[in-house]
Amino acid sequence: MNHAYNCYLLTVLPPLGEPGATPPLSPIELRARAIGSDGAALVDAILLQEDLRLRQSYLAGEIPAPAPTVLSSEEVTSPAAPVVLGVEQGDPRALRPEEQVWEAYWRHVARVARRRRSALLSDWCGLEVALRNALARARSRASGSEARLPEVAAELARVEPMIDTAIAAWSGAPDPLAGFRSLLRLRWDWVTREEPRYTFSRDEVAAYALKLMLLREWRRTMGVAA
Repeated sequence: MNHAYNCYLLTVLPPLGEPGATPPLSPIELRARAIGSDGAALVDAILLQEDLRLRQSYLAGEIPAPAPTVLSSEEVTSPAAPVVLGVEQGDPRALRPEEQVWEAYWRHVARVARRRRSALLSDWCGLEVALRNALARARSRASGSEARLPEVAAELARVEPMIDTAIAAWSGAPDPLAGFRSLLRLRWDWVTREEPRYTFSRDEVAAYALKLMLLREWRRTMGVAA
C-alpha cells in the first residue's frame, strides 16, 4: 500500500454532492477501488458499520437478503457476532446482545485508528460514541425513565461542545425524520471541517468513505434506495 496510489484514488473517485444528492458509487465499488491504498483498512472499518446495520435489520426480520460489503453473507445473517469484532461474553453491565456488538464495533474502529495512525478515524469514533450515548440518555429522559443506562464504549467518547447542540436540535425537531436529518447534517459538517484536503493521505480517503455513508443515510430518509 502506498501514498502514490492514494493520489490516483482520490483523483479518480467521483465527486460527492451535498446531503440529498445521489451517491455516485456503492460501498462495494468504493472498497474495490480503495484496495491498494493505505486507507483501505480505514475504509473497511467505516463500511463495516453499514454491514452491522444490515445484520441488525436481517435478524429483526426487516429485510430478506442483505448484501454486505465487508462481512460475508454468513456473518451478516448469523446470530453470532462477527469474529472480527471480538465480542466479549458475560459483560457485567448487562448490555443487550445488540449493544455488545456495537460496543465491540467502536472498540474495533479505535484499534484500527491506532494501528493505522489515523487522527480522523480516532476523532470520528470518539464523536460517534459520545453522540450515541448522549442520544440514549436523552431518549431515556424523554420517556420518563429514571434508570441509568449502561453506556456503550464510554471510554472512547470524545468531549465535543457540539454534542449538546446536536441533542438540542434533535429534541427540538418538529418530527423524528427532521431530528434524524439534523444529526446527519451535524456529522456531515463535522467531516467537512475536519477532513484533510489535497494531502492525499489515508485520512482523506477515510473522509470520502464517511461522507459516502452519510449521503446513503440521507437518501434513505428520502425513501430512495441508496
